[in-house]
Amino acid sequence: MAENDRFLPLTIHDAFLDSGHLGKDLWKRSMWFAILLLSGAPLLSEQRIDPDRVARELAADADVIASLRRNGDDPSIVRAIDVRFVGRERDVKKLRAVAPSMGWRFIQAVDQKDGNVAIDLQRDQSTELPALTALTREALQIEAKFRVRYDGWGTVATSRR
Repeated sequence: MAENDRFLPLTIHDAFLDSGHLGKDLWKRSMWFAILLLSGAPLLSEQRIDPDRVARELAADADVIASLRRNGDDPSIVRAIDVRFVGRERDVKKLRAVAPSMGWRFIQAVDQKDGNVAIDLQRDQSTELPALTALTREALQIEAKFRVRYDGWGTVATSRR
């Protein structure tokens, strides 16, 4: 499975209506939709992401990516990528409960001075531009779904030496 395909389908539309992902067989599409609903995995919806926010986050990502490359990063190497979200305790707890079903590992939760809680999640992937773009879009979808604030991602420059 490609890194970008980790969460296919992302929306009900993808699961049920878009024959591009699941073939033209209605039975297969219907079964996939039922499995998603019964799994309890949240359906992330691309439509709820503000395009201006996506552009701002991708611009910030470009600076981080440039820094990684300057430090000798080989973008094709799969490594741990950490992502932080901040929100109310109950929202963070909901995210923590379903994060594994979305391919994320829980790293830690940290109480913030303002009463919110930060949650650090992690998954393994490359730092190739399409993979990081997908990660950022997914993080913004999680932000919208769980009413938490996406606070960015981080990783270390990794080379084959």
